[in-house]
Amino acid sequence: MLKQLIEKYQSDRIHYLTNKYNETQLRSDFLDPFFELLGWDIKNNAGKPTNEREVILEEPLKANASEHSKKPDYTFRLFSERKFFLEAKKPFVKIEADNETAKQIRRYGFTAKLKISVLSNFEYLIIYDTSVKVEQGDTFQKALVKKYHYTEYESKFDEIKRLLGKEEVYSGGFDNEWKEIENKINQYSIDNLFLKQINEWRKALGAEIHKYEPNIDEQQLNDIVQNYLNRILFLRVCEDRNLEDYQTLLKFANTNDFKALIKKFQDADKRYNSGLFDQLLKDKIVENISSVFWTIIKHLYYPESPYSFSVFSSDVLGSIYEIFLSEKLVVQSGAVELVKKPENIDRDIVTTPTFIINDILRNTVLPKCKDKTDEEILQLKFADIACGSGAFLLELFQLLNDILIDYYLENDKSKLIQTNINTYKLPFEIKRKVLLNCVYGVDKDYNAVEATKFGLLLKLLESEDVNSTNKTKPVLPDLSKNIFFGNSLLNSKQVEKKNQTAVNPFDFSKLRFDVIVGNPPYMKSEDMKNITPLELPLYKTIYTSAYKQFDKYFLFLEQGLNLLTDDGILGYIVPSKFTKVGAGKKLRELLTEKEYLHSIVSFGANQVFADKTTYTCLLILNKKPQKTFQYAEIKSLKSWKVREPNAVKYETQITKTLDDDVWVLIPSELKPVFNKILAQSEKLELILGEKNITNGIQTSKNPLYIIIPQRIDKSFAHFEIKGVKWKIEKELLRPYYKTPSSKKLKEKFNTYSFLNPNSYVIFPYKKKGGKVEVILEGEIKSTYPFAYKYFKHYEKVIKERDVSPPIGNDDWYKFGRSQHLDSWEANEKIIVGVLSTGEKYPIDKSKTIVSSGGTAGYCIVAIPENSEYSIYYIQSILNSKYLEWFSALYGEVFRGGYIARGTKVLRNLPIRKIDFTDENDKALHDEIVNTQKELISIYNQIDANAGNKRALTPLQAQFAREKANLEKLLAKLYDLGTDDLLIPLIKELYEAN
Repeated sequence: MLKQLIEKYQSDRIHYLTNKYNETQLRSDFLDPFFELLGWDIKNNAGKPTNEREVILEEPLKANASEHSKKPDYTFRLFSERKFFLEAKKPFVKIEADNETAKQIRRYGFTAKLKISVLSNFEYLIIYDTSVKVEQGDTFQKALVKKYHYTEYESKFDEIKRLLGKEEVYSGGFDNEWKEIENKINQYSIDNLFLKQINEWRKALGAEIHKYEPNIDEQQLNDIVQNYLNRILFLRVCEDRNLEDYQTLLKFANTNDFKALIKKFQDADKRYNSGLFDQLLKDKIVENISSVFWTIIKHLYYPESPYSFSVFSSDVLGSIYEIFLSEKLVVQSGAVELVKKPENIDRDIVTTPTFIINDILRNTVLPKCKDKTDEEILQLKFADIACGSGAFLLELFQLLNDILIDYYLENDKSKLIQTNINTYKLPFEIKRKVLLNCVYGVDKDYNAVEATKFGLLLKLLESEDVNSTNKTKPVLPDLSKNIFFGNSLLNSKQVEKKNQTAVNPFDFSKLRFDVIVGNPPYMKSEDMKNITPLELPLYKTIYTSAYKQFDKYFLFLEQGLNLLTDDGILGYIVPSKFTKVGAGKKLRELLTEKEYLHSIVSFGANQVFADKTTYTCLLILNKKPQKTFQYAEIKSLKSWKVREPNAVKYETQITKTLDDDVWVLIPSELKPVFNKILAQSEKLELILGEKNITNGIQTSKNPLYIIIPQRIDKSFAHFEIKGVKWKIEKELLRPYYKTPSSKKLKEKFNTYSFLNPNSYVIFPYKKKGGKVEVILEGEIKSTYPFAYKYFKHYEKVIKERDVSPPIGNDDWYKFGRSQHLDSWEANEKIIVGVLSTGEKYPIDKSKTIVSSGGTAGYCIVAIPENSEYSIYYIQSILNSKYLEWFSALYGEVFRGGYIARGTKVLRNLPIRKIDFTDENDKALHDEIVNTQKELISIYNQIDANAGNKRALTPLQAQFAREKANLEKLLAKLYDLGTDDLLIPLIKELYEAN
């Protein structure tokens, strides 16, 4: 077939190279069949849904259209995600040496954030790297990656297929092939470039407005600047979409025609009437600042601008606005500057990847619209109640358009406008109706609301021109009843009158939604306390899920459910930790008791958000109760994105079997081995007793209480803090293990190495009547005068700590928390790093004290003196692959296989029970104990011979043999048969792809 195509071209090549043979003919005769040979369904013969068509074909350029309103002829996609463009030129155009056509395709690709794009007249096929910004003086050779003459197509077809073939795109091979370019895109993307430019314009425009209106309110200044930028951008995009005459704004700028600009704004207000062109400032002020407008306008045209606004997609604009909205203009010392908004200080703004948005929509909007008529679909309401700059709503609007196109293709083709072979679009009036009837959003940031409206209006005008919109007056709808400025989580009845303006509650009244989607804000209670102090106490009284140290996304889940219709669907991407953390208990109860769960897709340690470490899942909830839900864990993000057949394995789970304490979610293939281990085990807290699994101490001021003495004599420890020398009574010191933070303290926190205390803690306590009590001030002063002197010196900072229960007059130096003060007393105990990987279970025999404190602290597992279980048996089980897996199921998992295994996790870990009356069982226990002891002994010898290769080699081999022996013994202990082989694969679930 390829050979025939080449022969066909060769046979009449002289004719094809003349000006008479046009681009439309070329596409039909040669480019369509050539790319079909590469596997692409150009004309959608397979009848895929419009939203997932492999190739989008642009309609031929109309006679009255500007060349600048042209889009690439072909868009090749992975489902709905653009992967590369193909721009066709007739063979008469010598693309192999033409600078302008090269720059044209590069601008298309650069604006759309694509890795590569293709230029072809069939005589040649040229691939360009489109991550590189287009400069005016660029030649056709700049950013050229590959060039093929038609005579090479046959010999190099496999190579071309590897670079551009459908199979490669749909297997993920395409992204691997162009990975190097992808890294460049992330570094020099249109987002960063355009954002930098917009921010410069913001500052320049803000400075000029402030100069002529020095008393202007900062909020108003931000709103006006954003609105003027939106106006200019809107009109400029309309020019490239053939809705306005090309270069209209540029003519005003070049002739400094201020009156024409104002008149254009007024005409646009009449034509579009969306509130975008309302008068904001007195004409006189606008005239004075017009020079800034001229600068901005000139930067929006080629060659100053590297963008093609005909392909400037709404999602690109959305991600730019998302970051844009994290900063605001302020007046500092008379100058206008950009600063981060309070809620974004120390927090990165993260845009939701389009592939995530589309997957959520696919699992919520598609099922909701299934089997419904057009009239029924147009009565549905879809919302994002924390919409930000509108990323979800833009994709939602597109999907609803595509769903209706497919409906009319099936039921009433006359409602559609044909634009190419098997390619249709909705009439403008129906698109307008979809937007007004179906799309809703709320956000507490006024500028975000304006950005969302702006994005949706631009989206509405995609693929439109003067002719398609001239029947509608005004062209654009008013979105004030669709996109709202307000706080979704609170209504006016819940907020005191005096706080209404600050909190800005939003009343949904009777507004209910069939589908709610989004990526709600993630914000800890502590941050809410600092950023929105008026709101935090209200949340605690209104929301069931506002429990302990809750996160804001808990509330959005609960409120989303409140706002759904009786058979509504909610789809969010949220951190996975709500399934396990203590603060998520009430939220878990709500979801299980009401049976709202539909599906959970966990990304494990795969990172969804660029440059941000967040462990997330897709959560779909149904308002209509259902007994079961689907669970899946993504091993490879790449496989999931391209929808490989086995990328997602769903396991049906019964909702009521979930424990409110922690949701243990297991992939289907591992369920049998999980149950086998549980059947022969007992929880650690039942084997050892709950009181033997504790946290460390909490001083709440470790730098003052933890010391590393320079020397210790008979009575005193001598140490130094910030150049000041101190001595303290030795009696008040206890051995302490300080997490190494410098080279001075060598890391030896390892299962096979006994814990060695490396510092001391000042311990102002004594044992009295079997209880640990604080030594009161009078006794400290008389018995330990040097310790008293030290405490008095730091009295102010010591008293500033958070102490519970609160300090009295005579115990102000006591620790921040009074629990676990005797946790160090056991003769033998296992120390566990709360956030750690495996092999971090050293035994302590020195009565060492350790600290608690979130994921940076330690837990203690002590063995009762009357226990038949050896500490070495418990250590070997905790350290095994079996319990590493259970720790991952019960605790939070972090990139690199780190697992948060606090006391809550440890207490629930299943320990294989030993029947000590059974000789075989007891013998196996003892053999495991002896092997574990031997491993520790060999490890200590390895440590002692560090640097001595002659001695190390046999010792390391011996250690490996003993370790393999222990693994065999543990396998014998659990007796799982072939299922045992599944467990080593667990780690793969938690390694980021």
